[in-house]
Amino acid sequence: MKPRRSLGFSSLLARMARIQAFALAFCALLSLKALAFSPALQSEEVQDAYSLGQTSNHEELTDFLNQYEHDFKYPSDNPIVFVSSVEFRTPYEQIVLRSLGTTQYSKFQAQTDYQAKPGLVIVRVLASLRTGYSGPTPPADSFKVAVNQLNTIEPRKVTSTLLCDPTSWQNNATYSNCFAYTREIVLQFDAEQFAPGKATVKVMLPFGQSLETKYNLDKLR
Repeated sequence: MKPRRSLGFSSLLARMARIQAFALAFCALLSLKALAFSPALQSEEVQDAYSLGQTSNHEELTDFLNQYEHDFKYPSDNPIVFVSSVEFRTPYEQIVLRSLGTTQYSKFQAQTDYQAKPGLVIVRVLASLRTGYSGPTPPADSFKVAVNQLNTIEPRKVTSTLLCDPTSWQNNATYSNCFAYTREIVLQFDAEQFAPGKATVKVMLPFGQSLETKYNLDKLR
């Protein structure tokens, strides 16, 4: 009788181990499906993105990029500060941008650059003061950007760069053709931080101005 009980107990343990392994595999599959973007682009996808950036079909390229960059006209209420564009750059779209308009960039470089930062997602905002504004320059930390899906998603890194300041462009060659104060705010995320569905980018500006725009991540590559 004892050997039979021992055999039954061993079978039970083996069965439990199989159930546990199945449960872990199932959870892993669910976690992959719960991501907004693929955890890793295949070489064919990198090639597709590279080819799109090299295409001469401008209409196809424009339609693609318009999904990622939202451009805004100067508001009719004549605010002091406004948002000119918001970009949501997935790893796939970044390959397109890197290969855009150049014959010196190869598909092999595209693969190498992608592998260097495979999960990088970038949210880029450009905000400007209206042309001719002569008041005090707002501090850099008065320009803020938040990204959320149900809850705020914390960026891995944030940079804020002054691209244009008309009051000092004469002394700095990088400010050529500079007509309005313009600041660039860049937030870096990991692709795994995003779930399927919509994401909201909210920009908080000086003088009480703000703007929100939404992206349907299910439609982005």
